[in-house]
Amino acid sequence: MITTTAPKTTIDWFRVRVQSEPRDALEALRSSFGDHGPSLAFGDLRNGVLGFRSSLPIHIKDMTIGRMDFGGESQRGWVRIDIPGKGCEWVKDWNETARLQELDKAEITRLDIALTTWNGEIKHENVVDAHDAGRFISKGRPPALQQIVSSDPRAGRTCNVGVRKRADKFFRAYEKGFEMVAKFGLGLSGVGITEIDGKRVEDIYRCELELKAVTRPISWDCIPRRDQYFAGSYPFCADVLPGVEADVLMRRPSRAPQSDLAAALANCKTQYGAALFTALTAYHGDIGAVVDRIMGDHHSEALLEAGVLLVDHD
Repeated sequence: MITTTAPKTTIDWFRVRVQSEPRDALEALRSSFGDHGPSLAFGDLRNGVLGFRSSLPIHIKDMTIGRMDFGGESQRGWVRIDIPGKGCEWVKDWNETARLQELDKAEITRLDIALTTWNGEIKHENVVDAHDAGRFISKGRPPALQQIVSSDPRAGRTCNVGVRKRADKFFRAYEKGFEMVAKFGLGLSGVGITEIDGKRVEDIYRCELELKAVTRPISWDCIPRRDQYFAGSYPFCADVLPGVEADVLMRRPSRAPQSDLAAALANCKTQYGAALFTALTAYHGDIGAVVDRIMGDHHSEALLEAGVLLVDHD
């Protein structure tokens, strides 16, 4: 099924298992990544986890976007494809993941659907109040609410609703803006960062629905109709979805690598900026002479892994 309007939610975790060869699964993934599809490749063979004998990281050039686990007698021929949030940001067309469905016994085993708001439409208090009002009751007893808070108000607060382990669905919500600031590498205090893309840090909030195929399967129809599945999970999710601004900003996969490089450079400026300025003066403004003295001779593995060479930078 092809949607005619852009969904307001995004997919933030995608896990599938198939009874096919890893190479066939990789080929089935390519078209989902658009122009980067031809660059999709396996990294070096590693040990598997959770009973799988082997694992292969999935790369776009030098950036890891997921992994594939396979082998092991207990796994009976299953191959597991795991693409977490970072990798999901690089998916160009989720409808193309239907190619995976064509593989033998393909099943979605985990799917996270996220709604990010940028203008203060949802706050931590809204989630707490909604839980108190019974807006997370879908059937039976109300799921428990766990709040995670810090003495640092800019550390961000989190709400977990339900039990995550061995459950078909789980809800989490958190102050995404503060998490993004921390990721920029400038600490939880967020010195100097009050806005992200013109949006106030404290106004950026994320709600996530985690679906797992524990007692019932996850329909492949959930991918193109993720807004509907998100809204149908809890009354609260239906309350917040109508009229919410589409999550456009988080759909730019260039955002994270650009931010990572900006954070690395900001960290250099904070730690060494004064020394470099003095050195530039000592070398009578010859910046080339200073660069020759400090420039390394190989890439930062962390920045390559973050994908900073795959996008343009201002």
